[in-house]
Amino acid sequence: MTTWFDVTTILGWRRPAVGIIRTEAEAAAHARELIAAGEDVKFCFYSHSTGYSAIDSTDVAATLKRISGAHVVAPGPLASGGSNKSSIEARLKEKAIKVLNRLPSKLSGRIYQFFQQRRISIVEAVIGVRHLRSAAKAFLKPANRSYVFTPSSRKAHTSGHPFTKGDSYISVGLDWDNKNLPHLYELKKQVGLQVILFCYDVIPVRLPHLCVGDVAAKFANYFADVAWCADKVLCISECTRKDLISLLEELGAPIPETAVVKLGCQLSHELSDKISTDVEALLKERFVLFVSTIERRKNHEVLYRAYTRLIDAGVQGLPRLVFVGMPGWGVGDLLMDIGLDPRTKEYIRILNNVSDSDLMHLYRNCTMTAFPSLYEGWGLPVAESLAAGKYCLASSSASIPEVGGELLDYLDPWDVSVWVAELKKYAFDPVALAAKEDAIKRGYKPVAWIETAQFIFGSVK
Repeated sequence: MTTWFDVTTILGWRRPAVGIIRTEAEAAAHARELIAAGEDVKFCFYSHSTGYSAIDSTDVAATLKRISGAHVVAPGPLASGGSNKSSIEARLKEKAIKVLNRLPSKLSGRIYQFFQQRRISIVEAVIGVRHLRSAAKAFLKPANRSYVFTPSSRKAHTSGHPFTKGDSYISVGLDWDNKNLPHLYELKKQVGLQVILFCYDVIPVRLPHLCVGDVAAKFANYFADVAWCADKVLCISECTRKDLISLLEELGAPIPETAVVKLGCQLSHELSDKISTDVEALLKERFVLFVSTIERRKNHEVLYRAYTRLIDAGVQGLPRLVFVGMPGWGVGDLLMDIGLDPRTKEYIRILNNVSDSDLMHLYRNCTMTAFPSLYEGWGLPVAESLAAGKYCLASSSASIPEVGGELLDYLDPWDVSVWVAELKKYAFDPVALAAKEDAIKRGYKPVAWIETAQFIFGSVK
């Protein structure tokens, strides 16, 4: 009896592996080890037009290598905030001066003044051209074009699949986007598959206002399909497990067997001596680190407001505040405020496309981390912070207290004054901070990704 691991999500992924992508990638890497050890494990993927197909382990290896390569430090700017623009501006200025020095001083002075008055628009234009070029390249040459998942009105035939009676099927990816669970349910009945699915959170149903569009109904239907289709659902926290069961009871759906699996918190890549320019500059300063996609639910705003209050109160010597993550939904006004607010201009830095190695350097060298999220299925950045031995100012909401237990003090994510007090306390009380770090180093046991993968495959009966 074969255990099939679904790699649909990572086959089409082009960016660095984060969150769900990292979970599927790490589990796929472990599956290849099981195959090498002689275990009956195989890979499959799903297409809306053709159904399920097998894929060779060597193709999966190439996919994992591509995703891993997305983390390699590349030349050029990493920041989406001020440091990125300033580095581009510096290079443009250097090139312009070389050209102007060859012209008569009277003419070069007028030209320099003309472009100096328009330098912001020029820099923005250069950044826009770079993004356009990158987008065009990704559009014309998508990753693994043989695995493009386009919805089809034609129902995939259940006769075309690689499964046999008694096989097991595991999926931990973006199933609500890439899969058709009613189709999987038909296969389950036809073949006798054991189906193991994942639940990261039920946030789109519980807090739809913090998500893109009106997604509550869509995800309620999705979780109902999960309930009918799965023999077992693996949840990433006790909070998520309880949320899922509560939702299924409200929907009147069956409640399958559930289990809690902890996600790994150790970055898979080794530290590299090659550090990006923006990160290397930060390592020379004190800074508070917040790793997360920049979106409404992650609540970057409370940190921005806390810093404005500290600055307005005349507090000197504050550490930098570093946001590491891609801009997401619902934060346009916040990013505009951060970009234009003269009070925080010198304090807040925004980085994206940061390599695993650079991220490890940031974790190891930060003063502390912060994670004020309004709701989480787990809270991986909190676990990564603890694994690096760093104290985290963490939100008290949802599953986050499960991550750090008694090692952290948890803050109301809505209460700006509390974040002001705690930031000020640990930024200027090295003794208190050292005591927290000592307790973390003695009491925290990080979960390796291999442990997560072993639990996933061990869930097969």
